[in-house]
This record gives sequence, structure tokens and C-alpha cells, in this order.
Amino acid sequence: AEKPSYLFGTIHSDDPRVNRLPPEVQAALDASDSYVMEVVLDDAAIVELTNASMLAPEQSLRDFLDAPAYRRTVEAMARYGYPEPAVARLKPWVVLTTLSTPRSRGGEILDLVLFTRADSLGKRIHGLETVAEQVAVLDQIPIDEQIAALKDTLDHLDQLERVFVDLYDAYLSRNLTRLVELSDEQLHFGDRAAGEALMKRLIDERNQRMVERLQNRLREGGAFIAVGALHLPGEAGLIALLRAQGLKAEDA
Repeated sequence: AEKPSYLFGTIHSDDPRVNRLPPEVQAALDASDSYVMEVVLDDAAIVELTNASMLAPEQSLRDFLDAPAYRRTVEAMARYGYPEPAVARLKPWVVLTTLSTPRSRGGEILDLVLFTRADSLGKRIHGLETVAEQVAVLDQIPIDEQIAALKDTLDHLDQLERVFVDLYDAYLSRNLTRLVELSDEQLHFGDRAAGEALMKRLIDERNQRMVERLQNRLREGGAFIAVGALHLPGEAGLIALLRAQGLKAEDA
């Protein structure tokens, strides 16, 4: 029989409890022939992502926010290590996604830990999406929705800190249901409908694309597939979509 493939949910964090790989995860990765991630994080991708995060040269984030909201954004982003001139250049969704993830402790995020290990072991590396595709998903969010979500996040920064603590606990206890609940809670403290529309765009639609692009890897077998944990659960999640294709998926 062909080698099994593994599907592993990651979380965007460099918390040592998260990015220290459990022995069984390490063993599964080491035994795999290929490593599959959302986007291959090579130098070219990082440059492309940086460029795609910037507003047009004639624009500034100040153009989109009233003065108090801009001031609060600058203060919040300073805690993430961004000086004001850099913040002024960023698209609203970049600020939004930055403030929606825990602050870095200066370590490597989990996806990068896995990627570095797979690369150093000489695994074939594949991305399920391109940077351009990932960016397009975010760029297509109407600007007024980006601003509304950003202001919503600014209003709830203290609550977010608590959500992050719960997120780690849910992740470390491998509780996907709780992760989804927390992400729902975090996504929109305010506008439910906008939050759900955003989730559909960020998760459900991309899941369809990911499943299509996983076909070759799954046929080959021996793949270690690492994607954000929120892509796994639910009716529109990767586990359900793969099972619907007749694949046998079991918890490892």
C-alpha cells in the first residue's frame, strides 16, 4: 500500500509551547517524502508579500481612517514593532491581520519551523497557493469592510489578548471545535454578517482550492500537509471535503 499522508493544522505563532514539535509530529514529518504548505515561504515569496502589503505610493493609511482611529492604529502597531512611517504605508487588511495574531516573541512561527525542518531534510516542498492568490483574497475585501473590521479590532484589543490565551489552550489540547468558536468570537466582536462573509472568503473558498491542489500529492502518498488549523474542521473543512472524496481520514 502507498504511504499514508498526514494533515496537520498549524497556528500562526512562535510561542515555544506551540512550535516545539510533538515527537509524533516530528516522526510523521521525518518519514514523509514531501512537505506541503499553504504558500512556500521562500525569499521571493517574502519580497512579493511585502510589496503586496503596501498601498500605492500616493496613498497613506491616513486617507482611510479618521485621526483618532489612525492614532490608535499607530499605537497598536508600535507594540508589534512597526514605526509610524511604516504603518502609514500599509493596506488596512495588513494592519487588521497583524493585530489579529499574537505578538511575536522573536522566535520562528510554527509553519516556518516545519518548513525549515522539511527543507533541511531534503523533502520535496509544495505550496497549495501562490502569494498572489492569497493576497487577492484579502485585496478583494471591500475597503469599507476592511476599515470597519480594523476599527472593530481596535475597540477590542484587550479582549483579543484574552482570546489569544484561550486560542493557545485550545490548540495545545487539539480542540478544533473550540478553535472555531474562538475564531468566530475574535473575527467580529461587532458585525456578525460581515464576519461570516469574511470567514467564507478566507477559509471556505480557499479550502475548495486546496483540496483540488492536494489531489496529486495524495495520489503520490507520503505527504506531510501543514495548513492553518481553521482549514480542517466543519462541513466546508478539508477533513470533510477529503472524506467526501472517499479518502479514509482518521485522527492520528
